[in-house]
Amino acid sequence: MSELSPLSGDTTRLLRHLVATIAYRSRLSIRDAPEGYETLRLAEGGMTAVELVNHMTNVLGYVRARITDAERVRQDLCDWEGEVERFYGMLGELDAAFASGVELPPDEDLKLLQGPLVDTCTHIGQLAALRRLAGKPVPGANFIKADIRIGHIGAE
Repeated sequence: MSELSPLSGDTTRLLRHLVATIAYRSRLSIRDAPEGYETLRLAEGGMTAVELVNHMTNVLGYVRARITDAERVRQDLCDWEGEVERFYGMLGELDAAFASGVELPPDEDLKLLQGPLVDTCTHIGQLAALRRLAGKPVPGANFIKADIRIGHIGAE
């Protein structure tokens, strides 16, 4: 097994900022979703919005398991409100774990970034596309000027 080393302050800061960014961008697609949004699909055989949120929670659950050396728990699909609550709860757990200090094998932080964390960002884009399909697109935003703050990971 590889030796573990603590993440640097800069790496921790970037990963926590990414978690806050995931929270911010997902809020744009999830908050005030129109009626029926949770059951929409971009294409036949694709995931519905509620399935996407469940998948994102499970993907982030993998990250949590890796950074806390805990067992990965896959969450079964539940209703829209439950999935949204669980997703933001997972973001809170990730932020808290990163904030408390994480030790990982060499380059594991990069693997988590290029794999599950960016995969989650891809799915946020799918949720935004579903909003447009539902007739209530996500409003345009200047993400450079967005008020994204480390530790602000809730649904509101």
